Amino acid sequence: MIPSVRRTARQRAAERWANAEGTVTKALLLGVAVLGLVAQFVPPVGDALEGKTYLGGAILSLVGFVLYSEVRRLNDALRPEVRDEVPSTDLEQYFDQALRAKRQSRVTVDAIGFTGETVLYPLGRKLEGLDGGARRVVRLRILVPDFTAPMAIPGMLDERGRAVDDPRFRGELLRKVREYEDEWRALARSLRQSEQAELDAQFRVLRITPLLKFCLINGEELFDGIYDKVVERPARTPPERQVLDLMGYQAVLTRWRAETGAVGRARVAERQDLFDMLWRVASPLGGGPGS
Repeated sequence: MIPSVRRTARQRAAERWANAEGTVTKALLLGVAVLGLVAQFVPPVGDALEGKTYLGGAILSLVGFVLYSEVRRLNDALRPEVRDEVPSTDLEQYFDQALRAKRQSRVTVDAIGFTGETVLYPLGRKLEGLDGGARRVVRLRILVPDFTAPMAIPGMLDERGRAVDDPRFRGELLRKVREYEDEWRALARSLRQSEQAELDAQFRVLRITPLLKFCLINGEELFDGIYDKVVERPARTPPERQVLDLMGYQAVLTRWRAETGAVGRARVAERQDLFDMLWRVASPLGGGPGS
């Protein structure tokens, strides 16, 4: 299945101009060639053009400009698309840019992660710091693993040093995510009462391996990465044991933008389609061990 590509009005306008520019270029080159042939074989035309130094120079300048434009476009097409490496801790500035952009009042954030805190903390700070300017409509969707289901990571080490399920640890993680959900409901009420923003924050769970993490802003900007570290540490709650925990707060994310070209648009669209599909089949937060 070929993923649908979501394009902004600016992207569509740029593509239309690129197509029109190519057509105009071909027409100009063809016109110059035809004029040269006509001048060669039709004496009146040749006589009329003879000695027209300025006309010839103008035509040569036009041809040079057209060729330069074509070469520049070819170089742009062959040059690798720019992509940034962004620490997860830098997401806050991109949320700030999206919330303060004057061109749109609606902001969407879709994210998949371990507990969602990589997105929740910086976005929450920016929402709480909104001034009395234009009212924002913000939709947040967070997809996390189903901590009611057994899993080895996060988990614990058994007596042989192998990863096994840890219901107590999963219970802690589930309670944490449910607390986040309650906090964001309260934040939505506060923002609505102060007329700073209209916030719709939703959490869903799915039985997936909690290694992938990415965040999409307005379906145009993607921050793509993985949880790149598994940490063995003592459990914070009895009984005494070693747990395996995922760490991704310091992970480096690859930033893709739909406006950078075909590869960027495709990567953003692929992740948006993946998220939308997983969101459709996911379930609301429920109870679980230790709840």
